[in-house]
Order: sequence, then structure tokens, then C-alpha cells
Amino acid sequence: MVAGLLIIAVNVVLLGPRTGQCTDYTAESGAVSACRSEPFLGIPGAWAIGIISLAALSYLVYRLVRRPVSR
Repeated sequence: MVAGLLIIAVNVVLLGPRTGQCTDYTAESGAVSACRSEPFLGIPGAWAIGIISLAALSYLVYRLVRRPVSR
């Protein structure tokens, strides 16, 4: 159970911060100012962390459910 909470905490730390940039144009240029934002690790990094975390959490839940009951 502690390992599952640790995985969730690591996901919050790695996927929480975001980075981005804004492009501002003058009104005379006719272009529209725009901003974009993405996870700090990038889109591929976020997917990789998400898939690995999901697999690890699935395994931990499986182990928790299949844990033998001691008498």
C-alpha cells in the first residue's frame, strides 16, 4: 500500500509542473497571440510515466487482493 502511495506521489511531482511559451503579436500584424503548455517531461515522457505507473499500480493492487489471509 505504501508503494502505491509512493507511485502516486511521484506522478504528482513529475506530471504536475508544466512548461510553456507564449507568442505575442502586435495588433497591427493581424496575427493572434497564443500560448501553449505541456507537461515538464514533454508529451512522450508523460505517456511513458503514465503507462509505467499504471502497470505498477495494477500489479500492486493484484498483490494486495491476492494476499493470503493469515490465521
